[in-house]
This record gives sequence, structure tokens and C-alpha cells, in this order.
Amino acid sequence: MKRGKLPQVTRQEIDEALSYWDIPEMPEPVMSNWLYELVKRNVKRGRFFHLRDVLLHRQADCLGYAQLMNCLGQRFGLDSGIVEIVIDNGGRYVPHYINLIKFSSGKRQFMDLWYGGKDIKHRRIGAQIKEGRKWRVRDLDWDELEDVEDIKGLPPKAIEGIIHYVLGNRHLRLALRDKNGAEFDCAIQYYTRAISLYPGYARAHFNRAIAYENKGEHGKATLDYAQSLRDESSQIRVLAREHEDVIGLMELDRANIGIREQEIYLFWKGFITGKQMTLPDIAKHYGVPESKMGKIISAVEAKLDSILIEK
Repeated sequence: MKRGKLPQVTRQEIDEALSYWDIPEMPEPVMSNWLYELVKRNVKRGRFFHLRDVLLHRQADCLGYAQLMNCLGQRFGLDSGIVEIVIDNGGRYVPHYINLIKFSSGKRQFMDLWYGGKDIKHRRIGAQIKEGRKWRVRDLDWDELEDVEDIKGLPPKAIEGIIHYVLGNRHLRLALRDKNGAEFDCAIQYYTRAISLYPGYARAHFNRAIAYENKGEHGKATLDYAQSLRDESSQIRVLAREHEDVIGLMELDRANIGIREQEIYLFWKGFITGKQMTLPDIAKHYGVPESKMGKIISAVEAKLDSILIEK
């Protein structure tokens, strides 16, 4: 495969995967919720972001989840797209991607398979906004959503650019570890391709600057550093890091905690709402006695503790 050309997953591959997945018995009234349930039953949190790898290993990171949900949404006739999270609902600067589902009624649904929310409200997102007759990529805060004429996911080329950025990171890590000039060159090629597909992508500019700097090409590094830090949105992306609490959500799947129990735990911990809930509040939300809710949460924490002990 030529560098810069990513393999495309076919509809036949999607249908083949569905043929041996655990399919929910009855679709929910909203097709998007049924698809969410389908994916959560069959694909666990992991480190795979290429859609073909996601289908093969049945594990996905947030970008893998977003691509899978987008592919399935389109397969079943939904108006779906992928948006970038600039600031999550807890105020964290994290590299994160979720799905936007649009309905004919005008309703919008933001689905986050990693955080565990079917309709989540992150603080700041990057998406395509319609202004007059034109669409352009921009960031907006959650309270700005009501005022935009229309919104949709990032362009497919931008998503491909993000994938190239991730691939570049793999080579950059190897290059920094081994001080390998060839790996620096590979990283630069991927970052350059990422920028061509997603112009101005701050993370790719910043990491390419690191590669250039380590190669002694300081002039090119200076230009990329300046581009990556040109405004507030770019700076936030550069500052974004994988937060240990967000990464730790993989343990929920490793501990074989059920979807319902995960939802309760994630609601309680604040991943779905952005703020941690009290036990009485979450018991009221689910309409169950506080004592029962406490037992569910305690059981989840006990399973998570057992995973940590195994490590």
C-alpha cells in the first residue's frame, strides 16, 4: 500500500461483520439508539482506529468508534457525521471524536461511544457550519449550536487527515526513542499528508515541527510551531492530551461490566453529564432505591479494583 493512500472498507465487509455480531432483538424507536446498542454489544474499547482493524479485532478507540458508527449510520440511512471534541463536558482538553446524527425534524443527537452517552453535551466541538450557501470548518461552544443555520460532521478528507496524523505519531514515537532519521522522515510525510487533507490542522503542524527540530531543520520547525499556535483553538488542540480518567474507561470492558451497569457508573462519575452525580440524584434519575443503586456502583468498582490488582 502506498503511504498516503488508506484502505477503504467495503459494504460487503460491513455486512459480513454484522452476520456474526450479537444483534439486539428489537430496534429501539430511534434507529440511532439501536445502532449505538449494536456497536456497544459487539465492539469494546481498545486502541484500534482503522475501520478494518476495528471490525477484525472488535475493539476501537474513540476515532475507530466514530468511523464505525458513521459507516453503520450511513448503511442504515441515517444522516451521520464525525465531529471533533475540542473541550469535553468535564472541561478536559482531550483528542476525542464522536458522532453527530441529524434527523428530518431538525433534532440533533451527539453520540459518544467511548464516554458512554447516547446524547452527550461536550463544551466545544469542531464541525462544519453552514454560513449562507457555504460550509466551513470551525469550532463552536455548545451554547452556540442553537444559533447556527446548519451543522454537519467534518469532511471525509479531514477525517482521513486525522488518521494520517495518528499514523505519523507512531513513527514520531519510534524516531524519538531510537533517534532514527528514517522514522523522522516517515513521520514528516504522514504529517504533511494530514495537513494537505485537513489544512491548518494544529496537531499535525506541532508534531511535524518536533520532527523537523530533531532533524536540525530549525527554519521549517519555527514555521510549523507558529502555525500550530496561531490562535486559541489551535493552542487548545496542541495542549490536548489523553487524560488518564478517559483512558481508564477501557477497564470497564476489560472487567466485562455490562452496558447497563457501565451507563450507571459513567453517569455517576460524570462522563455523561460533565459533573459527578450524588447517589440520591442518580437513584432518582433511574427510578430505583438508593440502596440498590449503591450496590450496583459498588459492584462495578469491585470489578475495576480486581483488574487493577491483576496488573
